[in-house]
Amino acid sequence: MLTLLFQLLFFAVLIPVCSYAAWCGGWPERAGAMILVAATILTIVAATTFNPTWDKPETGIFLVDLMMLAALVNLALYSDRYWPLWVTSFHLIAVTIHLATLVDRSVAALAYANAAEFWAYPMMGTLAYGTWNHRRRQASTRRENAARY
Repeated sequence: MLTLLFQLLFFAVLIPVCSYAAWCGGWPERAGAMILVAATILTIVAATTFNPTWDKPETGIFLVDLMMLAALVNLALYSDRYWPLWVTSFHLIAVTIHLATLVDRSVAALAYANAAEFWAYPMMGTLAYGTWNHRRRQASTRRENAARY
């Protein structure tokens, strides 16, 4: 029951943030939203396919996280914004948590699962902030251009 509540909370945050980024953001914000949504869908597929127990490294979810990390690094390299660097950094921590379980198998299952999930929320918050900042810059540019003419 508690797991379902956490999943609903995740989607209650993911859907509005990614919708806001898709409708109001520039290309980096839209790409970031697509990466988050695609990774979420692929994680669900990996979780249902491999049936994670979180008492050992989760290979399917780890592979999805590696692909997401590659996509975020690519976005950070080609974007002219700062927020993709932050999102990539947050996700790198989540990937490192997977690697820690490969090195030390004594990591508790609940701690592993919670730590892997936690970093999605700062990522979504940073995407929302980046979208808000993009809109603020656009409005400022419009005001400057209007004052010029």
